[in-house]
Amino acid sequence: MLLIAALLFAQSATPSATPPKSLPTPPSHLAQWSATTHEAAATPANQAWLKKGRPVTLTGAVLDLSCYLQMGKRGEAHRACGALCVANGEPAGLLTKDGKVYMLLAEQHHPRRDGQVSLAKEMSAKMGETITVSGMLMTHGTIPTLFIEAPAK
Repeated sequence: MLLIAALLFAQSATPSATPPKSLPTPPSHLAQWSATTHEAAATPANQAWLKKGRPVTLTGAVLDLSCYLQMGKRGEAHRACGALCVANGEPAGLLTKDGKVYMLLAEQHHPRRDGQVSLAKEMSAKMGETITVSGMLMTHGTIPTLFIEAPAK
């Protein structure tokens, strides 16, 4: 079963009295690793590693990790550059209100590996916007990563 993830799109930057535009998001307990990820976890060690993941739903601003980590760039002022960076292969991230940064990666293993799915187009189009996304969270060392279902190319 493919990971169930949905993006909710809120108006970026300025708060307003109107609620953000959104699409239904499944509860995070429905997120799980896809069949291709389970298939790729070929060894007992790989399978144990996957068990470290947990389903979550997070809300934050989309950013391009390369410019954010290198120079602190984010938000509306960095929308055009960040969109280009992510569209051309730099990883997208999510910056939550509490200041935590999460790397966003495509969850589906084989389609990701084979270039059939990508977050580049979708995340570059959402650069600087606040979104809510559900997926599988993995944290290794200091790099929290949210694996979300990616659209086909």
